[in-house]
Amino acid sequence: MPSAPDPQDRPRPLVLLHGLGQSPIAWQDFVSAYGAGRPMTAPWMKGLKPKDPVGFDLGAAASGVADELELQGVRQADFVGVSVGASVALRLAVERPELVGRLVLAGALVRPSKGALRMQRLAMRLVPESKLVDAGVSRPRMLAVLDALKDFDGTESLRSVTASTLVVAGSKDKAGVAAAQELSQQLPDARVQVIDGAGPLVNTESARELADLTHAFLDS
Repeated sequence: MPSAPDPQDRPRPLVLLHGLGQSPIAWQDFVSAYGAGRPMTAPWMKGLKPKDPVGFDLGAAASGVADELELQGVRQADFVGVSVGASVALRLAVERPELVGRLVLAGALVRPSKGALRMQRLAMRLVPESKLVDAGVSRPRMLAVLDALKDFDGTESLRSVTASTLVVAGSKDKAGVAAAQELSQQLPDARVQVIDGAGPLVNTESARELADLTHAFLDS
């Protein structure tokens, strides 16, 4: 009679953290493209849930994700994060390194310039309300994230990240490609992959390409 598989041999769960202006449903195409074989979860982050009070704190969002994983009995997971989700994943890698296996990050907001934040605020104000409702997000909550990050600088903590990291950017996002290169140089174990033809939100614009890169990186 064959023995039961060793839990240590099972693939780590994959945690998907959505970006600014998105909800967990944004990962639907990525999950379909990635396929079976690994448990996945796409949680809301604290401060972005529809019934949460308006306001955002990066540390609280990271702690909320960690608490949810602990309730599920997850001791270690791999993370894919986009935009503010990538920043939350990095915060976990700094504060809870035992919980983080590998990281796939796109558009992490580590030290956003005031000019970039102003552009994002303007872009957020121009998004039709109906589109935000369809995505399951609210404009005040998105603007609160940008307000919370206006004086944020997480670069000093990056050198303490021990998780192997793949930093992803879309070729159409020139500022994002430059930021990805800078981030990879600040992390002890990181490399960059650019997705041709993609913009900043690679999980929706290039879900299959991101899934293929994630697969290859996590299985290597």
